[in-house]
Amino acid sequence: MRFPLLALVLSPALLLIAAEAHAQTPMGVASDDESIGTKPARSKAVQAAPTPMDMAPSKAGGSSSDVLTMDQEVQVDRDMRSRNAPIATDPPGNWAVLHAGLRPRIGTFGGIATFALAHARTEQFYGGLSFSAVRNDAGTHIGLAQIALGRNLSDTFGGGLQLSISENRARTFIGAGQLALAYNRSLSFTGITQVAGFNRAKTFTGVAQLGAYNRTDESFAGVAEIGAYNHSYRDFSGIVQLGVVSATGPSILGEDTTYHHERFAGVAQVGVLSTTNGDFYGLTQVGAGVSTTGNFRGLVQLGALGARAGSFHGLAQVGFFTLSKESMGIQIGGASFATREHTGIQLGAAGNYAHAVDGAQLGVVNIAEKVRGLQVGLFNHARSLRGMQIGLVNHADDGVLPWTALLNMGFGDGLDDRVDRDDDDSKSARAKSGRAGF
Repeated sequence: MRFPLLALVLSPALLLIAAEAHAQTPMGVASDDESIGTKPARSKAVQAAPTPMDMAPSKAGGSSSDVLTMDQEVQVDRDMRSRNAPIATDPPGNWAVLHAGLRPRIGTFGGIATFALAHARTEQFYGGLSFSAVRNDAGTHIGLAQIALGRNLSDTFGGGLQLSISENRARTFIGAGQLALAYNRSLSFTGITQVAGFNRAKTFTGVAQLGAYNRTDESFAGVAEIGAYNHSYRDFSGIVQLGVVSATGPSILGEDTTYHHERFAGVAQVGVLSTTNGDFYGLTQVGAGVSTTGNFRGLVQLGALGARAGSFHGLAQVGFFTLSKESMGIQIGGASFATREHTGIQLGAAGNYAHAVDGAQLGVVNIAEKVRGLQVGLFNHARSLRGMQIGLVNHADDGVLPWTALLNMGFGDGLDDRVDRDDDDSKSARAKSGRAGF
C-alpha cells in the first residue's frame, strides 16, 4: 500500500536544508566542475499534464488550435478526468514508504528507502537511505545515506553519508562525510571528513581530508589534511598538513604569482617536502626540504637538506642550506645566505653570506657588504664594518686596517655612505620592476 509518511520520517532541519538548496541560484563552475552532480529525473519523470488542446480531435483541414464545440469540450474533460484521476488504480505520484526496482526513475520520493539493482535516478529524495548496486543519482538528496557499489552523484546532499566503493560526487555537500575507496569530489563541502584514495573539494569546511591524495582548489578550513600528497591550491587554515608532500599555494616547487594572498595558517606543515607558495603563519614547517616563498612568521623552519623563505621572522631557520631574502632570528646550517638583510645570528659551518648584517656571523668563511656587529671565522670580509672581526684573515675596506690577522675593528667610516647608496639604488630598482627576487 502506498501513502505519504513524510512527517514521520523527516525532521524539520532536513526540510529546511532542502528549501534553502532550491532557493539558491546554481553556482557557476568551471568546465572542470561540470561533471559534478546530476539532474537525473526532471526531463523524464516529471512531465506536463496534457491540455485540452493536446487532446482535442483535429478537424479536417484544421488544427488543434481551432475552437472546440461544446460536445468536444465535454468529451475532452471526461478524457482528462479518467486519465489523471483513475478510480480503480493507485493514485499517481512518487511518494512512498519503500521503493524498489531495476532502474527506477523517480521525481520526488519521501519515505524510508529506495533500492535499485542497477541505476537509480531520483530528482528529490527525502528519507532514510537510497541504495543502488551500480549508480545512484539524485538532484537533491536529504537523508541518512546515499549508497552505491559504483557511483553516487548528487547536486545537493544534506544529511549523513555518501558511501561507495568507487566514487562520490556532490556539488553542495552538507553532512557527515563522503567515504569511498577511490574518489570523493565536492564543490562545497561542509561536514566531518572526506575519506578516499583521492579527495577533492573546491572549498572544504570540516575536520579532515584523509587519503592518499588530498586537494582543495580554493580553501581548506578544518583540522588536518593527512595523506601521502596534500595540496591546498589557495589557502589552508587548520592545525596540520601531514604527508610525504604537504603544499599550500598554486606551485609546489618555485614561485607562482597567479594569486597574491595564498597562505598557510595553522600549527605545523610537515612532510618530506613542505612548501608554501605564499605566506606561512604558524609554529613550524618541517621536512627534508621546506620552502615559503612569501613571509614566514613562526617559530622554526626546519629542513634537513634545505630551508628557504622570502622573509623570515622567527626563532630559527635550520637546514644543511638556509636561504632568505631578509631574515630576523637565527640561521643555522652548513651554509647560510641572506640576499638582503639579516638581523640576528648567522651560524654556518662552511660559511655565511648577507648583504647586510646586524648581529653576528659565525662560520669558516663570513662575507657581507655591511656589518654591524661581529664576524668570527677563518676568513672574514666586509666592505663596511662597524664592529669587530676575529679570524685568521680579516678584510674590511673601511677597517682600522684593510687587512689584518687575528683581529680587526671598524667604525663605519669612509664606505658607509656608499654602501647605503647602493642599498637605496637596489631597493629602488626592485620597486620599479615590481619584483622581490633573490
